[in-house]
Amino acid sequence: MVVPESFGQMFARPAFVFGLNAMTGSMPNYPKPRCQNVMVWQLPIADQRATFSILWLACADASVPSPRNSADHTAREPSLHSTTRDEKAGGPPASDPDTIMTGKRLAVAFAAMMLSQLLTALDQTILATALPRIASDFNSFSLQGWVATSFILAQTVFLLFYGQILRIYSAKWILVSSIAIFELGSLVCGIAQNVNQLIAGRAVSGLGAAGMFVAMFQVVSQITRFEDRPKLLGLFGVNFAISSVAGPLIGGAFTDHVTWRWCFFINLPVGGLSILGVVSLLKALPPLGSDPTKRSWRDVLQQTLQLDFVGAILVAGAVTTLVLALQWGGNTKPWGDKAVIICFVLAVVLTAVYVGWEIYMGDRAMTPTTIFKSGSVWAILGYSVLSRFSLLLFSFYIPIFYQSSAERDTSGPSSSPHQSSSHWAPASSTRSTPPPPPARIIGFQILAGIGIGMGMQNCFLAMQVEFRDAPALIGQANSMASFAQFFGGTIGVGVAEPVFASELSRYLLRYAPDAPAQVVKESPTAIYTALPAEMIPGVVRSYADALRIVFVLGVPVAGLALLCAMFIKKLKIDKRGAHGAAPAAKPDAEKVEET
Repeated sequence: MVVPESFGQMFARPAFVFGLNAMTGSMPNYPKPRCQNVMVWQLPIADQRATFSILWLACADASVPSPRNSADHTAREPSLHSTTRDEKAGGPPASDPDTIMTGKRLAVAFAAMMLSQLLTALDQTILATALPRIASDFNSFSLQGWVATSFILAQTVFLLFYGQILRIYSAKWILVSSIAIFELGSLVCGIAQNVNQLIAGRAVSGLGAAGMFVAMFQVVSQITRFEDRPKLLGLFGVNFAISSVAGPLIGGAFTDHVTWRWCFFINLPVGGLSILGVVSLLKALPPLGSDPTKRSWRDVLQQTLQLDFVGAILVAGAVTTLVLALQWGGNTKPWGDKAVIICFVLAVVLTAVYVGWEIYMGDRAMTPTTIFKSGSVWAILGYSVLSRFSLLLFSFYIPIFYQSSAERDTSGPSSSPHQSSSHWAPASSTRSTPPPPPARIIGFQILAGIGIGMGMQNCFLAMQVEFRDAPALIGQANSMASFAQFFGGTIGVGVAEPVFASELSRYLLRYAPDAPAQVVKESPTAIYTALPAEMIPGVVRSYADALRIVFVLGVPVAGLALLCAMFIKKLKIDKRGAHGAAPAAKPDAEKVEET
């Protein structure tokens, strides 16, 4: 006989019934279901004149005969620590044994998905090194931030919308189409003849990257067991680590020895190989939690027409106006400019309207309010925003730090150890006027990279755990975590650029008042090609001090991320029956315990 560990766990089971019997304490006259065990607790209430009788019915399936002996009782009794997704929600569970992949088959399929993820990861780290050269070639250093921001902005805006689409269409085909869109954007960037075409191509790539990011996590939740996901999602982190090392090296090599355009052309063959692997190795599984009786083309079309398009437009408007305000303020326009103020006001108003609209839409909303009922979800989202804020801030400004210094030729290799999170390190490395030893700077970058690597992917695992009993919401929950991360990155770049521009102007007036400010701001490489030797030290110091302020921004942001992480629910993932309970009928059922 297995006894529930607490009454909280007991009432969580659907097979519990109870009754309050005055005076006599007799059992209510319940129907007699087919049960494995019956246990009664008589709890005295109100001076023992009444009892609270609880009938625990661990009922078996009606088609299965009740066992005859106690040994069979123990063998057949289901685990009480958790319920499978089959019991909680309709549609295919997140780890249906019929869809689980293991062994070599899983390894090859997962490698194909990692290859597609490597595309987006390399795209950012390669570009970080090549961006100053691109700005110099197009003579548009003031628009350098938009080359990065357009990608992140498009990716951020469409993440939530893709989460909604994943409730209707197979994650496999969403992934394939997203890779194709990303490839199209890379082609446009590679053949761009001006900075506006490059920015447009980056926006198209961002649209594809949004679908790739969300669809991959959805596929993982469908083809893997819960207890296998931590190590598999950890491999995504390894993927980012590889890209953080290889990206600057590849970007520096292309930029210095071939052309920066190959930073985009390299995506084409890699993306084609990824599409081939995904198409040939993955099954087109129905969406998690979908109703199998509503999969006809008419039903799918009706569900598509009922997508929350209004919510998507409101999110796009709110994020875009906020980014515009941050890009303009203190950079091309003063903070008090009417356009900047109007953008800030519009961002607030559109956000408020979006929240009201989502509440009105209920279950049909792009971000159902059910997702936000857990405090742990808020902590996950807060950590996602803040950690990504720091990541993008340092990823784009460390190459500028090296290119504006005496070691500008080593910007690729020197920035490769960095994949930021706990960013006290780079702030410390630029704290003093004399340049610190290169080993110290690289060591700080490695330390920061360890910090971000251990936390970034766990946000998605934590979301899957939170919604383990509502598989239909997993796609939207993952898209919400993705949105939080990339929104944080968008804000990070948007905040850093005007801060850097204003600080650089201020320090140039102090250390190099005779230097042509416009030339210096257009490209850091112009310091050594367009200025007389006597001006270079003052300009270099101006860059160093301006970048120091940018790096210091990461310190309080990383501290707040740590605070959010402390409020994420601590959970233990294990296979059902691992603690001595009898095995369930399905060996791949999952158990998630709060510790």
